Amino acid sequence: MTIQLLSDSLINKIAAGEVIEKPASVIKELVENSLDAGATAVKVSIKNGGLDLIEVEDDGQGMSFEEIPLAFLRHATSKINKEEDLYNIHTMGFRGEALPSIASVSRVELYTKTVNHDGVHARLEGGRMDEHEYHACPEGTRLIVRELFFNTPARKKFIKSPVSEGNQVYDLITRYALARPEVCFSFNNEKRTYFKTPGNGSLRDTVISIYGSDFASHLLDISYISPSASLTGLIGRPELVRANRRQEMLFVNQRPVRSALLYRAVEAAYAGFLLAREFPVVILTLQLPPDSVDVNVHPQKSEVRFQDEKAVFQIVQGVLKDALVSADSRPGEYIFKQPISYNYMPSPPSAAPLFREQNVFQNSSGFEQSRPTAFNSIDYIGLPHNEALEVLPGDELKIIGQVLNSYIVIEHQDALWLVDQHAAHERILYSYLIGSASAGEEAAQILAIPLSIELSSREMETVEQHREVFAAMGFHLESLGPNTLVIRSVPTVVAGNEEEILREVLEMLTTKRDPDIKQRAVTMMACKKAIKAGEVLRHYEMEKLLIDLLRVPDYKNCPHGRPTMVKLDHHDLDRMFKR
Repeated sequence: MTIQLLSDSLINKIAAGEVIEKPASVIKELVENSLDAGATAVKVSIKNGGLDLIEVEDDGQGMSFEEIPLAFLRHATSKINKEEDLYNIHTMGFRGEALPSIASVSRVELYTKTVNHDGVHARLEGGRMDEHEYHACPEGTRLIVRELFFNTPARKKFIKSPVSEGNQVYDLITRYALARPEVCFSFNNEKRTYFKTPGNGSLRDTVISIYGSDFASHLLDISYISPSASLTGLIGRPELVRANRRQEMLFVNQRPVRSALLYRAVEAAYAGFLLAREFPVVILTLQLPPDSVDVNVHPQKSEVRFQDEKAVFQIVQGVLKDALVSADSRPGEYIFKQPISYNYMPSPPSAAPLFREQNVFQNSSGFEQSRPTAFNSIDYIGLPHNEALEVLPGDELKIIGQVLNSYIVIEHQDALWLVDQHAAHERILYSYLIGSASAGEEAAQILAIPLSIELSSREMETVEQHREVFAAMGFHLESLGPNTLVIRSVPTVVAGNEEEILREVLEMLTTKRDPDIKQRAVTMMACKKAIKAGEVLRHYEMEKLLIDLLRVPDYKNCPHGRPTMVKLDHHDLDRMFKR
């Protein structure tokens, strides 16, 4: 095979693959150029998820007629000029690859003007400049990208749907708007304006313009300033949780980044405030000396390395932890003031009594003790597994009690059983919701006072697109204005957590595109309303929980697949004690 030198056109297309993967990659590079040009306003517009049209307009310093040809050459940049500059980067971009990479895989039009100079227009196709002329236009830069990947069809095949690509662009612009609250950002998709930030420097005002005032009311202000570092932003109270890290937004020197170190620091700060598989909402800007941060790690500059990782971890973890504790948000001991209500469970077909005798009596010392519970009539659905708790009519089992406020201890047929109260209750709720849907019943509860909530433009659009999904689950929703939603009825089991559950379902609908979205939503609702680990149960509440659990199919596992119970038989105990 003969070695040969590749053409400049092919080199540019290969290089574009490192920088331009999708429409959001194009917009990222163009927005960063606008910010480096000193823009105070940035407007982003897209069509068909960005494949047909991407337009980024700013009021920055613009480019001169002579600079245009250089701007579209690889490794031509105004941001660095010597090797030492790589270790002291103050700009968003610095490699000089963005514009030539974009131009090589699309059709580009550029309008730009600097102060006291005439405007300039340029047109390029596949990296080749076809027009370069003076043209009247306002100060700043307007760059239009059409037919992205028109000459690289292989890459275009891997682009996701326009909705998915549009969502990624929305998330991207949101992050830059939150990273730079002093800049006015606006985002338009298919000629619809999703948000426009005030650009007044207030992070909270920026959050309100994107997510609404209801969302912002759950956020705490963070401010830490020292000679060597500063940490500012907003963090969510523990009740504002998400199922993933999508709203853990981290900025280093106002650059959106991903950092395993920072994620671990946030997780450590919220330890004890959140349950497993719950993630907080954080919007944090960490300012460090440029020479202590390496941003030249990845072509897209989305990953960073810190010179002193230990110090960075301690600052983030310590500042967030102090804010959460001082806000008096730490969850206390869960104590039931009233018995758990199981009214949502359908009555068993048989009306025969479940118990032969009372289950609790007082011994001479005054402590409650358990008597065997007899199961006379139960709609039991057994599973052909050795580790399933099989309770037949007439069998007796003894509820010994609750340990660690999380597990119910049972003695039955020469074995001990530990039942996870959260997993068990989650399975009960899930089976009820699925059963009601299969039977065509509407498990909805009309709210005496309709609940009004504020949503972002994207969330309102998601509601409109999936009204039938919400209706099938028992949510009856009405639009009241462009960003206001009225909840008139909710699924019976989520009463009391209407807004939290609705927002979780919206997040799921936005991020997951699969045919099981309703089942995923039902699973999430069951998890949210299930008894939590740490909640103290009375004896009859434990008894009721076990009876309801054994009535449902697949009672051995929760909807996520975790076991609801584990068994320790006589042999297991003997082996542990080496008998």
